Amino acid sequence: MPLNPLSATLSEGQKLETLKRFRAKYSEELAKLEAEMQEILTSISEADFLAQYLGEQPEIAELRSRKGELEAKEKRRQYLGKIIDRLDASIPQQAPVAVQPPAGGKAGLRRY
Repeated sequence: MPLNPLSATLSEGQKLETLKRFRAKYSEELAKLEAEMQEILTSISEADFLAQYLGEQPEIAELRSRKGELEAKEKRRQYLGKIIDRLDASIPQQAPVAVQPPAGGKAGLRRY
């Protein structure tokens, strides 16, 4: 006797939390990617600077060879930006909850 297939449905709250969780995940990836890109850009700038004084050395050529890697990372960065924008547009804005701060009265406090 075959068993019924399993299925799952998400409540509205679960859907919203999923969108928020993936937005945070992509934001973290974007920050990490931008740090890597900054490192590559710095090494390319250093290579250009050193080339003025040392000419084309193997080490300088190695630093400059990362331009292809930079282009691939830039494509991924643009793609992540589009995903994050789309998630931001999909996540409904919630009104802030207005909670009164607790009163600073004496409410049963005793001083000794």
